[in-house]
Amino acid sequence: MLKFIFSRTFVINVLLAGVFVILCLVGAYYFLNSYAKTGEAVSVPDLAGYDLIEAEAFLKEAELDIEIIDSIFTLGKRGGEVVDQDPRPSSLVKKNRKIYLTISRYETPKVSIPNVLNQTSAIAISKLTRRGFEIGELISKADPCEGCAIGLQLNGETVEVESKLPQGSKIDIVIGEVNAGSVTPVPELYGLSFDEATALLHMKGLNRAGFSIELAENEGDSLASRVFWQSEKPGELIKTGSPIIINLSTDITKVPPSNIDSVRASLKGS
Repeated sequence: MLKFIFSRTFVINVLLAGVFVILCLVGAYYFLNSYAKTGEAVSVPDLAGYDLIEAEAFLKEAELDIEIIDSIFTLGKRGGEVVDQDPRPSSLVKKNRKIYLTISRYETPKVSIPNVLNQTSAIAISKLTRRGFEIGELISKADPCEGCAIGLQLNGETVEVESKLPQGSKIDIVIGEVNAGSVTPVPELYGLSFDEATALLHMKGLNRAGFSIELAENEGDSLASRVFWQSEKPGELIKTGSPIIINLSTDITKVPPSNIDSVRASLKGS
């Protein structure tokens, strides 16, 4: 073993490996030194949320170029608002480097209404949301098809199947009800996100009337909030179509104990 270690072949291999490592380190040093040299490298500003005119001004001030590579529809975003960029914010790049932007479309695309009539409310809601529509109120109406979607409305006006509406429109669904004044048990919403709670209420034939979100200290992301209070107690029988108010918080310690896994499983199976 010792004879091999001190052999000529072994020593040559070690020397070659050492030279290779040194060359890599020297090359990396000179590359980074030249790339980040004062006056040659700039930090890419964070442009998310700014409109195109503002973004152009920021990039011009930083001596960077701009190129729009795509425009997409994003619900809640203004036309021309920056939704993505490449390179990412705070990246070090050379002056005059092109920054590629994706912006929100100026015009909301129109989408055809799927045929959901005489299908269960759960299926109707699923099809409409997959097309990019929001669900408004569930309106009960006497009809032999119990729990079926028997009509669609927008701002109180009837919406015809296959007609086209702006993506993101809030559509009310008219639900058939054999017995006027039928009741349904209030689902347990504790621990659910805003979207999950809304989906479960709709699945049970109930409406979300209002909500509030409390942001705990150092917890600024409302998407992390969970339901800790609901206006009607779980299990109580109330009229189908009744409104439920929910309160959410990012402080999870406020959420009462609940069988959240079971509730989410029922949502996935809907």
